Amino acid sequence: MATKSLQRTLAVVKAENLKYWIVEVWKQWAGRRVDLFNIIDLIVLDNGILGIQCTGADFKKHKVKIMEEEKSNTFAWLEAGGRLEVHGWRKLKKKRGGKAMYWACRIADVLIVNGELYWEER
Repeated sequence: MATKSLQRTLAVVKAENLKYWIVEVWKQWAGRRVDLFNIIDLIVLDNGILGIQCTGADFKKHKVKIMEEEKSNTFAWLEAGGRLEVHGWRKLKKKRGGKAMYWACRIADVLIVNGELYWEER
């Protein structure tokens, strides 16, 4: 699911003509994907440097990873002046009761507020 959500986020970034670089890599010997600092899939230059973690509809696993498991990496990234967003992609119905669906992005910002990590959904 991560790759498809990353491709959806890339489409949005490309449409806005922003500079970007994919920092999530496939480690064949480990048989899994590895993120930059274990928290970032994509770096975008947009009024500063923005790190984006791409995921499916469920934020819970990534919220725990970013806010608790990789707390030191998250603090280091934010204190160095980087911004951090989590993009969660899900399918929604165009009309209530209808069959037509579209992909919608749910965005959460990760911030430092009063010396603590803070998660804010838009």
